[in-house]
Amino acid sequence: MYQPKLKKKRNGVPIMCNGEIVAHAEEFLKDYNPAVLNNPQPVNMEEFAEFYLDLTLDYTYLSHCGLILGRMVFQETERVPIYLPEEKCADYLYAKRGTMLIDNTVLEDWKEYRLRSTIGHECGHWVFHSDFYAYAKSRNNQKRISASGIVGCKKSDIEGGLEIIGKKRLVTDIDWLEHHAKYFSAAILMPRTPFINAVTDLTTTPYFNESDLPEQLSRIFQVSPSSASIRLSQLGFSQYAGKNANNHDERQLNIFRQMPGTL
Repeated sequence: MYQPKLKKKRNGVPIMCNGEIVAHAEEFLKDYNPAVLNNPQPVNMEEFAEFYLDLTLDYTYLSHCGLILGRMVFQETERVPIYLPEEKCADYLYAKRGTMLIDNTVLEDWKEYRLRSTIGHECGHWVFHSDFYAYAKSRNNQKRISASGIVGCKKSDIEGGLEIIGKKRLVTDIDWLEHHAKYFSAAILMPRTPFINAVTDLTTTPYFNESDLPEQLSRIFQVSPSSASIRLSQLGFSQYAGKNANNHDERQLNIFRQMPGTL
């Protein structure tokens, strides 16, 4: 399996620009299944997580309101917080290191792209932050970071509505850790090389309609149209990003383009 070599701060937080995250994602895919880099197609995220990264996927309720979409377990523990809807109370679950917990609400709305982006996000934490979270307990100065060897990701961390993206600034270590995971998810779901190839193919067809481009890309890579729009902006196709969105979304995409840490 591909092992990324990472520069890290003294406290263990990786130091990466977006281009490095993209390059690591393509190296992972090249090792996992080179075909996904040759032809635009959706990556089998469950297979990538379970059979390539050797993670265990489990599905449960992680909160009472669907706030937490995923948890990655870096140390064996009996204290993973979950929610029992029938009993209407919180409880704890035993989980081994390498367990990815997905909230059941991700499955209930029948939007496969939410499951795929959640898996991609938690995979990002695993490949980049595994050592950091596994040994966070021994670092007394990491008061804001979970010392239990578990990371829980909220809906805003994974899906991050455009209005949240526009306001978000990468200041704290947690901001950067979530940014790494989120950007890795986009880079795995929509790899740079096949994504650019797909854009080139679609924009050179005789009947090309730029307002349809995000929707077409979303079908090819099995992501949401808004994710495809953001990826267009990240990879230098800002002229096509948000073309099928309303004026509010277009304004938020403009904010996103100016956000530190984006391409």
